[in-house]
Amino acid sequence: MASAAEHYENLLAGVYTWMSGGSGARIDANRAFFAARGITPRGSGAALDLGCGSGFQTIPLAQSGFAVTAIDLSEKLLEELKTSGVGLNIKIVRDNLLNFSRHTTGLVELAVCMGDTLTHLSSVDEIKRLISDIHGRLEDGGRLVLTFRNFTGELPHGERLIPVRSDDSAIFSCFLEYEPDFVIVHDILYERGPAGWGLKKSFYEKLRLSPPNVVKIIEAEGYRNVTLEEERGLATIVAEK
Repeated sequence: MASAAEHYENLLAGVYTWMSGGSGARIDANRAFFAARGITPRGSGAALDLGCGSGFQTIPLAQSGFAVTAIDLSEKLLEELKTSGVGLNIKIVRDNLLNFSRHTTGLVELAVCMGDTLTHLSSVDEIKRLISDIHGRLEDGGRLVLTFRNFTGELPHGERLIPVRSDDSAIFSCFLEYEPDFVIVHDILYERGPAGWGLKKSFYEKLRLSPPNVVKIIEAEGYRNVTLEEERGLATIVAEK
């Protein structure tokens, strides 16, 4: 089974922005997301984007005035961010997001880990470590934003094959297989080339995280004003130090 990093480099990274609906739409959506929650620089202006990908969060945060340290393991996605982030105050780092403290000095005002990045960690203990380490680097009044897929429920067998996106040259879908602590995600990509349609496929694990349990971890670490929202299977947690 591929690790998340291997899965992205071998399959997902090349089509990630496309399958997500394009960078423009995602950047606009996150700009609205941050504005609705009043997330603008008010303190140091330093921000962390953990698992930044091609910059769906990084770009709107930097455009609003944050100095963003953007961390991801995917070289391909970081190259996209380098291109789209020209002229913005962004420090791009290729590393495991758990090592974020190696790449920052001082305290930060904001830390985000969005998309479905949190489920890529290998255990709840790693979730606890990340939340604790972020708490230690947030300034007073600083905020943590997490979003992740809630896989605790199981889709019926007939609904586990999920069409994601398609056009004249590519078809992307995924299939979910459930284990007690993980969901195994089988990603399937058909691409049209000069010789016809070709198939690429890979699978990897994602944690089955209970949003209320993640809230408990956050509250136990000493965060305050913790809110949880869920919409169409995506959990959003915002907390303050």
